[in-house]
Amino acid sequence: MNALIEALEPLDYARALFEGGALGFDRVDEWSDIDLGLMVEDDRVEEAFDKVDEVLESLSGIALRYRLPEPTWHGSPQCFYRLRDASEFLLVDLCIMRKSDDEDLWPFEIHGTPVVHFDKDGAFKGSTYDPEKVAEAIGKRLEELKTIFEMFQILTLKELNRGNVIEAMPFYLGYTFRPLVELLRMKHCPQRYNYHTRYVHYDLPGEVVKRLEPLIYIKDPVELKAAFETAGEWFRQLADEMDMDEVRKKLEACREPSQHS
Repeated sequence: MNALIEALEPLDYARALFEGGALGFDRVDEWSDIDLGLMVEDDRVEEAFDKVDEVLESLSGIALRYRLPEPTWHGSPQCFYRLRDASEFLLVDLCIMRKSDDEDLWPFEIHGTPVVHFDKDGAFKGSTYDPEKVAEAIGKRLEELKTIFEMFQILTLKELNRGNVIEAMPFYLGYTFRPLVELLRMKHCPQRYNYHTRYVHYDLPGEVVKRLEPLIYIKDPVELKAAFETAGEWFRQLADEMDMDEVRKKLEACREPSQHS
């Protein structure tokens, strides 16, 4: 990190550099990668990538480099690096943000508290978390999930009826298990309602995780059919019981202390 800081901070177009990911949640271990965010002037993205490439190549050599096709799903250019002389787990995940795109830059309550190496414009002086905005998104997603769920359960069922278990499994995971996890997140960890299975072992209660495990550790068509039915019942129960007032309370409760008025 020191080499990147020394190379980037003097550059006028480089406005901020921070780390997130496991570091932002204080969960770094030997398997953790490096999640970097670099904010630059809007028209200097390619220069920034070139500079990072140069620094990483000089430090360790770049064994593999993959840049996401653009536009990326989140809107910012992103590139992954595997370093030649480092652990294969120590991937560098670099997201370059344009200075003009900082309205909802980094809600700490969702993404963790960033470790800021430099910040020339005060972009990271506080969280951009908006509980009501998240609640509105959850409300819309909840209604959408209810419709999607009831519409597409037949996809799993018809392939099970045909004996096509390889086709049935992805339908089950996509249209039954994944929506179930979304509802569980809305109930227990609404600030990360759209993280799906990411961080479930940290975000959901232990007893909920234990209840989920047999719904994903499936060995044959008989277990798949049983899991399909169990997950469906659980989803419908959660959907019927979901209380948006409770969701809002949880969203408000997780705010950074400095964000409370």
